[in-house]
Amino acid sequence: MSNWVTLSRQQHASMRYSPRQNYRFTADQAVAPILAGELRQALTQFVMGFIKREERYHLVALLGRAAHSHHYIHPEDGRWLGTYVPAHFRGYPFAVARRQDSDEMVLQVHADHLLQQGGEPLFDEQGELTETVRRQLDFVGECAKNRRLTDTACQTLAEQGILKPWQATEDGPGIKGLYKVEEEALNRLTAQQLHQLQGVPLAVAYGQMFSMAQHDQLAQRAALHAKIGVTESVDELFADDSDDLQFDFG
Repeated sequence: MSNWVTLSRQQHASMRYSPRQNYRFTADQAVAPILAGELRQALTQFVMGFIKREERYHLVALLGRAAHSHHYIHPEDGRWLGTYVPAHFRGYPFAVARRQDSDEMVLQVHADHLLQQGGEPLFDEQGELTETVRRQLDFVGECAKNRRLTDTACQTLAEQGILKPWQATEDGPGIKGLYKVEEEALNRLTAQQLHQLQGVPLAVAYGQMFSMAQHDQLAQRAALHAKIGVTESVDELFADDSDDLQFDFG
């Protein structure tokens, strides 16, 4: 069975789903996709970089200092230890995907959260998505739109030659395959080249560079996770009280 199931009124009218209770499902992820629309929040919380997949570059937040490490969740109960949760995670267990051989976008739910009984309904008595699910659809739909905008911006930066491999032995964590903005290359761009980067590409470039100031925070989180247990004072230090479906796409 695929991890993601495309919702259908015909097939799933009577089925239900279990809402996300925590962020334990992110435990083995050392990076999280970041959108241009959430740069303002993300650059105060995360060190950011770029990952290249299938010749395309994607903006990500570093969640750990090594592969499969994640220092932003409580190791016992999966609570998020921070003031901002990446939008990519807040949409879970829902996502949107492009239908094969079509530009149509469809709503999906993670298979682990699809239920025969219990949980919350997916559809109402009229066969329409419930209000809660519709809000989730709106949210993940906006995320998908902003993801395309962000990925295009990252590709534009790469085409201008200002992204360079971020070696694990440098100031970054030991995660292979990362890239970062080369400030010297950015400063060498001509006025015409800089004009081509105006808007989202330049915001992404500077956002990634400014986020480097969060290395101390990442190191602090790694040290806390290395201890046996997490104290209540740590919970308060990284308390999350913004678990909603709102973020700035501006």
